[in-house]
Amino acid sequence: MAINFLNTVDLNKNQLNQAVIQNVASDPASGVVGQIIFNTTVDSLKQYVADTGGGSAGWESIGGDIQKVDGGTYITVTDPNGPIPIVNHDLTTRSNTTSTASPAYGANFTALDSITTNTTGHVTAVNTKTVTLPADTNETYTLPVTAGTVAPGTPTSGKVSLTAGGTGAGVKSTVEFVGTTGRIDITSVNQNNGSITINLTDDVTIADNLTVSGRISQIQTGETNTLSSPLDMGGTTGTPAPNKILNVATGTVATDGVNLGQVEALVAGLGSFQGGYNAATNSPALSGGSNVAVGNGDFYVVTNPGTLFTKVLEVGDFIFANTNIPANSSPVESDYIFVISDANIAGAGSTDGATQKGVAGFDSASFNVSASGWVQLDAQKNPNGAKQSLNNTAPSSRAESGGVTTFTIDLAAASLFGTGALSENVKAEVTDGSAPYETVYACVTRSGSASMAIGFTGSIANDAYQVLLTHV
Repeated sequence: MAINFLNTVDLNKNQLNQAVIQNVASDPASGVVGQIIFNTTVDSLKQYVADTGGGSAGWESIGGDIQKVDGGTYITVTDPNGPIPIVNHDLTTRSNTTSTASPAYGANFTALDSITTNTTGHVTAVNTKTVTLPADTNETYTLPVTAGTVAPGTPTSGKVSLTAGGTGAGVKSTVEFVGTTGRIDITSVNQNNGSITINLTDDVTIADNLTVSGRISQIQTGETNTLSSPLDMGGTTGTPAPNKILNVATGTVATDGVNLGQVEALVAGLGSFQGGYNAATNSPALSGGSNVAVGNGDFYVVTNPGTLFTKVLEVGDFIFANTNIPANSSPVESDYIFVISDANIAGAGSTDGATQKGVAGFDSASFNVSASGWVQLDAQKNPNGAKQSLNNTAPSSRAESGGVTTFTIDLAAASLFGTGALSENVKAEVTDGSAPYETVYACVTRSGSASMAIGFTGSIANDAYQVLLTHV
């Protein structure tokens, strides 16, 4: 659907980029002088010209005698309808075929060595080459195994020697497998079956990380295993949990590890809930000379608002003992830790950080709230907006002159924005007067007072259009 412009569009000498002239299958029956079309049937750009003495105005092609330049074999024409067609020789493409072969040693075959073409793709030279394969050069090797270092107290080793057979002779190279003191040992070297046995030493030292995917079990009685770096259990769960440390004995000295049972016994009864606290009456007494005894970590929940020391407390706030507080000891504010639950009345402020967050109510004229507390904003109507049909009834008036229909609106009318309204402060959108209420574009001008004029080219009937107004 096209956008309706109902008055002249002035681009003020700006470019109209990527524009397409109206496409039609046949010349329209009439037009206005200067109107341009593109006839898709004859592929011609045409203009409507005035009667020059032939008896009638009509559509004429824009261009010279040559209407079109078409391409041919291997020729492509850019912009064949002009005004400047460009003729190019097509680039040459070809599809190649392939074949396979398995020549034996000493055989030969022919291959394309090079192909020369010119810039338009024509082949100007082809060079072929005969390739002869070399004779059979297979070698046979044996891998004898011999003992390496066997001195006590040093890493033992085993050697594998690469010995040439066939047309070669002698030992070509040797690979030696060397153990590491305290880690890897070469326990046996068997020349008969060509095997080297690699095993752990009796006492193993782990220099870096050790990852164990199963259990460490069957430790001999009285044996001690020392780790010189942290033991990371990974934190992975499973059935049974692979990363647990199982069957930990009860610790007896300060440096021993403890099991879950010991931990549960140690923390039992600490940091327990002591009940509600009435901050208005200081009950139970958490301050003063007659205070109750409170253990370190014990806490209260505020049930009535008030003040404790300098802290203003509201319902739902928490009070934790920061130390063991004996009865009748006159505790101070630092003996407690206060956790504010933020169940406060919401406030207003100029910034997020400076605004109190909390409980709030909502204006039923603009919001609705469900029983579960879901808040939604009602659809809002612009209180500074109005709609006016363009006709000859106040506050609108109609005048027609010089081929232009002008509707003038009095924005200061009581039905619009009232006394004091200025047209320079009012936005306007013009639409059809009936469905589908398409937005159209007319000439909107504003005076220095409350008068706004909307002009259309041609004769426009009353109520054919309306204007949506917004006072800013």
